[in-house]
Amino acid sequence: MTRRLTTRLAAVGIAFVCAGPTLQAASAADDDPLIWAPAKTGTNAYRLRLGMHFPWNWDASTGADFAMGAAPSGKIKPVAAPVRLWGTVSRKSGRAATRSSQVDMDFNALSGTGNFGAATARTWMVTPTVDAEVHRSIALQCNAYENRCAKPRLTQTARLASPATRTSLVAQGELSSDGISGLSRIGLEQKFGNLQLGAAVVDPLLAPRSVFDIRYSLKW
Repeated sequence: MTRRLTTRLAAVGIAFVCAGPTLQAASAADDDPLIWAPAKTGTNAYRLRLGMHFPWNWDASTGADFAMGAAPSGKIKPVAAPVRLWGTVSRKSGRAATRSSQVDMDFNALSGTGNFGAATARTWMVTPTVDAEVHRSIALQCNAYENRCAKPRLTQTARLASPATRTSLVAQGELSSDGISGLSRIGLEQKFGNLQLGAAVVDPLLAPRSVFDIRYSLKW
């Protein structure tokens, strides 16, 4: 039953991807409410994010993610979450000192599990060449079938950034059900256009280890 459902959803996803050029052209305008974001998530694995954007006083978006994957032979493989519902609400205020708030949620109808998160951020100018940002967030994992939420996680991130060079110094601390980590990560980030490179030390006080990140973002 699950395999049949996955195959049907994959076929729907393929149809959406085939219709991509028309919808992508329709969503080219900045004021178009349509969200259309196909992405490759792995070898022979793809995801299509489809939704609507609502330009209210609070910036709101909602929609669904369609995922599919295939073996090298071309046979469709069942995925853990072929369809995932999502939504986000955010708001920004201020000019020289900017404050923003955001609420996020997603729900996997297949397993009944979901995630809920809320975050606030404040950015201000320290000097003419350096900006500071403090970001606080809370995240919960929920199960609709069991009517419970668990594994709360609080995170606070502080960042000093140079807008001219696009270089940032980042420090992060966490509080979760596993315990307190006063300083869980410290490192540097460097942006080059849509490419971001990062180097950091994780858990520097107890068991330090180095990590390197490469991220690339594309919007249209």
